[in-house]
Amino acid sequence: MHRRVALIILACMVAVGIAGRGLHGQTAARKKLLFLTHAALYKHSSLAPAATLDLSFLTPEYLAQFDGLMLMTNGNLPLTDLQKRLIVDFVRNGKALVGVHCASLTLYDYPEFGEVLGGYYRRSIIPTNVVGQRMGVLKVEDPSHPATKMMGGSWTVAEEFYQFGTAVWDASRPTEQISQVGRLHIPMAFSRDRVHVLLSLDTDKTDLTGLGPEVVKGGDYPQAWSRTFGKGRSFYTSLGHRDDIWSTDPTFRAHVTGGIRWALGLEN
Repeated sequence: MHRRVALIILACMVAVGIAGRGLHGQTAARKKLLFLTHAALYKHSSLAPAATLDLSFLTPEYLAQFDGLMLMTNGNLPLTDLQKRLIVDFVRNGKALVGVHCASLTLYDYPEFGEVLGGYYRRSIIPTNVVGQRMGVLKVEDPSHPATKMMGGSWTVAEEFYQFGTAVWDASRPTEQISQVGRLHIPMAFSRDRVHVLLSLDTDKTDLTGLGPEVVKGGDYPQAWSRTFGKGRSFYTSLGHRDDIWSTDPTFRAHVTGGIRWALGLEN
């Protein structure tokens, strides 16, 4: 694992582990979070030394040690159908799933995973300002959520943002609803009815020049959300592309830590 990413994950786990009180004031038990990376489509620089793994270790007995699974993965992972179902049932039965950035590019061949996470990546949105930095203004849609309560009403950040598939790929329209990276078919439509959106691109405050005809003023471009699935919880954020944001941006760190804490049931 890249050292900077390792540090932020360690910091998140420490913050989660030493939480003194649970939801109702009781002393909170220490939680264990498994952080899994695998790059089947695109190797992010932040994860270059740990891009691929032999995932045969992922068994019911191994996963049962943990309270949550955090993914920064992409592509159709080398998992058996039993392992894919294991991840879905892990959350359904009361555990947590946390997805960061390219996690929404994961398991296009198993739409049940998309049901847990909330959606699938279709294309990238990269706002640029005059000096070439990737800047965007995010609107905070729930200022009371643990993942966004530190942001006030908005957050301006240099990042890569995503658009998600809003319909299932149809063979009669073969060029639509395909992922920009990997050219994979979208197996499930993103819907606000399925998730609780926390952050979305503020198109009134973001320079949309050069982003193409799909990104328009007043358009809906969610970037982070939470959801319940069965007895469990999942949290997803599209942020985390830049390797330096993990170690240098305190708002990002608080955003991810808050999402982890919510997914693990340590905060509401």
